[in-house]
Amino acid sequence: GFGVHESLAMVVGAHHGKPICMDSIIGEPDLVQAYPVNFFGGVKGNDTKALWKEAWRDILDQALRMAGFQDIKELPVLTLEAQILLSGLLIVADWIASNTDFFPLLPLEAYGDESMYPGRIHEGWAQAHFPERWRSEADRLELEDFEKRFGFPPNEVQKHMLETVNDSENPGIYILEAQMGIGKTEAALGAAEVLASGKEEGGIFYGLPTQATSNGLFRRLYRWGVKVSEKTENAVRLAHSSAEFNEDYRRLMMKGKACVDEDGQKDDRMEVNPWFQGNKRALLADFVIGTVDQFLMASLRRKHFMLRHIGLAGKVVVIDECHAYDAYMNEYLERSLQWMAAYGVPVILLSATLPFDRRKALVECYVKAYSRYYLKRKRPEITCSRSGWENNAAYPLLTWTNGETVEQTVIEQTIPDKTVKICFAHDVWDMISMVDGKLKEGGCACIIVNTVKTAQKIYEEFKRRVENVSLLLYHAQFTMPDRYQKEQALLERMGKDSGDKERNRFILIGTQVLEQSLDYDADIMVTQLCPMDLLLQRMGRLHRHERDKGVERCSRPKTLQTPECIILQEEGEAYDQGTRTVYGDYLLMRTRQILPGEIRIPGDISALIQRVYDEKDDLGLTDKAYTDAQERHRQKLKEKKQKAKGYLLEKPGAKIMQGMMDNMESSSDKMAEASVRDAVSAIEVLLMKRGEEEEILFLEKDTGEISALSALQVPDNAQGRRIAMQRLKLPHVFCTNWNRDKTIQ
Repeated sequence: GFGVHESLAMVVGAHHGKPICMDSIIGEPDLVQAYPVNFFGGVKGNDTKALWKEAWRDILDQALRMAGFQDIKELPVLTLEAQILLSGLLIVADWIASNTDFFPLLPLEAYGDESMYPGRIHEGWAQAHFPERWRSEADRLELEDFEKRFGFPPNEVQKHMLETVNDSENPGIYILEAQMGIGKTEAALGAAEVLASGKEEGGIFYGLPTQATSNGLFRRLYRWGVKVSEKTENAVRLAHSSAEFNEDYRRLMMKGKACVDEDGQKDDRMEVNPWFQGNKRALLADFVIGTVDQFLMASLRRKHFMLRHIGLAGKVVVIDECHAYDAYMNEYLERSLQWMAAYGVPVILLSATLPFDRRKALVECYVKAYSRYYLKRKRPEITCSRSGWENNAAYPLLTWTNGETVEQTVIEQTIPDKTVKICFAHDVWDMISMVDGKLKEGGCACIIVNTVKTAQKIYEEFKRRVENVSLLLYHAQFTMPDRYQKEQALLERMGKDSGDKERNRFILIGTQVLEQSLDYDADIMVTQLCPMDLLLQRMGRLHRHERDKGVERCSRPKTLQTPECIILQEEGEAYDQGTRTVYGDYLLMRTRQILPGEIRIPGDISALIQRVYDEKDDLGLTDKAYTDAQERHRQKLKEKKQKAKGYLLEKPGAKIMQGMMDNMESSSDKMAEASVRDAVSAIEVLLMKRGEEEEILFLEKDTGEISALSALQVPDNAQGRRIAMQRLKLPHVFCTNWNRDKTIQ
């Protein structure tokens, strides 16, 4: 049967990142018999065997004594969760111990002896310089504590969130649905601090949909981290593939310990510790902010998955914009939530709003796993304190679990609704003259379209047809220095602190990258049709900040006092082919069908989204074009779910780790391609220009001057970094299966 020996052997056997499989090899279930050479050095004869077995016993006895046990029988049989976390810990210990920087190799002629110890261990450990583990001391967070952390008193949404976690006895999952710009981030961080204290968690993982959103939040999260860890030194990690190009983060990396604010202070206690920089160690630092992929990969059948689990199991997990993930990613999201529940890790999900069935699926997925795997109940006993919580359309709304009970509270808001007027432009030229007219007395506009091609076309048309305007084109197909520059410019011209002069006849034109993360405020908005939740997300940028009419440099022109959103159509059609390719017909048809003449924000948010996503209501759409679109939509969801299952880690609840990686490609590179996003592989290029003298040129971002590098010299670190920042993702069309080889040629 399965006992203490098997459960321990599993942990030791997994120290290379993959649990060993106990099935028979060459018909022999015992590996020692099948491969004696691996265990006894290939030497024949019983003496060697006895010698080896004696050595193994010595090691085992010494380990037992150090841990305070007399006999292996005293050890418990490890649960699956314990096996995974302990093998993660073992891998980390193995990596530290075999790191030749910390423990230099001994010269061959000098066999080490025991007198080198424990000195060698202390020296190596000092080299590693691990920061102290963060401990939250806020078992409750009062309103004045919140104000100290963030510099402003909490609003109703933030108050409710704090009160709920302050009173939670057995915290589980929290889903906060509230409108854009209401401060969900601060609500989540305040709550996370309380949860970390109650559950004795040693850190926070904050996951966002894109690299741009993670970059946007890094500075805010860092400042908060400094405030909550005054007495200890903690490691912080920005976890995504372009992290080293984030200036704030890089400055921290360079100095080891440094302040983001450039006032020369060095007394903050946050640092980027070099040991946490490897990809597989991304989640081991105390404060980790990154793309949600880092969390989803905890459910990816991939070598060293235990390191992700050990990183997350000691944290509070926050996932932002959790409505922004497709059916493929949702499979990983739900599986990762089940594992978090099995470890008893509190999770906070933030969303502008969730369709009813998503809300229900996420809560039930967590609470059932919590009951079954954490509380070890044969039959989950789930109760709810409020009937009908699954399809409550009130807004803002907080749904959470306390042990096995689902609870919910409607948050009363005193903020008045903002009414956005919806009107239509029949084509690009019609839209241009509307915007030009609206900006006669100044003010700024934002135009969000669904493809880079359309954004470029609109930008060119404005340039040709309209005088005295400042234009800024912003999308994902720029190199990094250009993107950073454009982000700075757009925040200066349209951000919170922009005045009438900066905003005067300024037009921002871009794609979906303008939907989230950047905190800017438009006087008028133009958008192409997109699914209702994203449409409302875009409208969240319209009249986002209060502009006090009493302040001279901060007012909205008279013609733009009412928030207005222009939907750009395609010569009689509701949307163009590019939009159809990005979003599919089904949700676009449903959104167009119920789009009203005006929308109250936040009052109408929930009702509009629920109607678009309620499959049972056909909204009066019955023609063949719609039923075909519906069928395609359902088929696509089915395919995505099926496809995700190919790489999904098993649920918790098995007895033993064995077989968790069966059917996995043996090559870890192959597995690495099994992304947690269902997307076409991207091709990135580094853009350089070759000069007449065979030198390499690129534009200086500050001065616009051209500087040269010799093609015959190996670039130094600074040059290498600048070259790496010239990276550009090629458009989708170049990366498809039928085009990829040709592109690379």
